[in-house]
Amino acid sequence: MGPALKQNLKRKVAHTLDLPSEVLLDQATIHLMGDAEVHIVNHKGLVGYTRDCIKTRSIQGMIEVMGSNLEIVSFSSSEIRISGKIRQVMLT
Repeated sequence: MGPALKQNLKRKVAHTLDLPSEVLLDQATIHLMGDAEVHIVNHKGLVGYTRDCIKTRSIQGMIEVMGSNLEIVSFSSSEIRISGKIRQVMLT
């Protein structure tokens, strides 16, 4: 079974069971609280960290949080919480 077929099957199961698809598909979710905090769930690892840009991997691609005075408030194997002056969140 190919990766696209597996994803399609998981999407159908999530819909049938009325579950959030990001849970079964292991997709990252990004919660933006104003311009002061970002919470990323289901990331796949930290790639870069400066006061102006924090990069992390996800199934969908690279997630870049850009701003000033950025700081990682909490970090675990699946979640990351970033605070500071958020200017842009980008999926590349």
